[in-house]
Amino acid sequence: MSDKLLPIESISDTAFGIAIARAIESDRLDANFYDPLARMLGGDRGEKFILALGGPPDKAGLAVAIRTCLIDEAIAQSIRSDGVDTVLNLAAGLDTRPYRMSLPASLVWIEVDLPAIASYKQEKLASEKPICNLKIVPLDLTNLSLRNQLFAQVSAASNKVLIITEGLLAYLTSEQVGSLAIDLRRYVNFRWWVCELASPFLMQQVQKKWGKSFNAANAKLQFAPPEGPNFFARYGWKTRQYRTFLEEAPRLNRDVPFGSLLRQKPLFKDGVVWLEQQI
Repeated sequence: MSDKLLPIESISDTAFGIAIARAIESDRLDANFYDPLARMLGGDRGEKFILALGGPPDKAGLAVAIRTCLIDEAIAQSIRSDGVDTVLNLAAGLDTRPYRMSLPASLVWIEVDLPAIASYKQEKLASEKPICNLKIVPLDLTNLSLRNQLFAQVSAASNKVLIITEGLLAYLTSEQVGSLAIDLRRYVNFRWWVCELASPFLMQQVQKKWGKSFNAANAKLQFAPPEGPNFFARYGWKTRQYRTFLEEAPRLNRDVPFGSLLRQKPLFKDGVVWLEQQI
């Protein structure tokens, strides 16, 4: 499999492609969610990213569509059953859940991302009104001092916090993910954490096909623990729910060719993990 080039110059560029993937799902007659802002946010940069992936455009964002649905469902369930009053979305990118989901008006939603992407998003959505109490924090999460200051402030102002890291962990080393897990674990009211988890097999295939582009953009794909969600146990987090993309695809009417056969293989375990602090 030859290494193809993708139009990315930094890790933030992937957010534009993800937005277009959500737009593609939203345009379907049988859409699992509707994101009216996605195409505007993704723009030409996102369209070029999806085009460079190759294959039919409507198939390019299937994994993103499934991931989005699974995280939507986890958020809604946690608000409903756990009484979450604050969502802390780390490396939020061009996510629009505060504008499109059915959320309590009293919910505090905090988005954290690099200043450039946060500024772009604020400018584009200046005329839009979020459903809940949205706060945007421009911050480089690799600055551990500022990161921990933010965590302390959020903890002090909240009762029950749900952490979201969608599309972030894959770009970190195991040590960096472990450090984040420890930092989040320090706050007892940071009870739940929803994240995406890649399998070693997928990581290997993506690196073969697009690794040169990601590496050149200083966005090397790295984190895909062989032990899966059990990786987090050593840091005080237990798995509340683990839903793989392949297993959930038929329910969402987004199955792939030979899906029934692939589901029998242990290699394809990419999915969404819902973690809970061990108390």
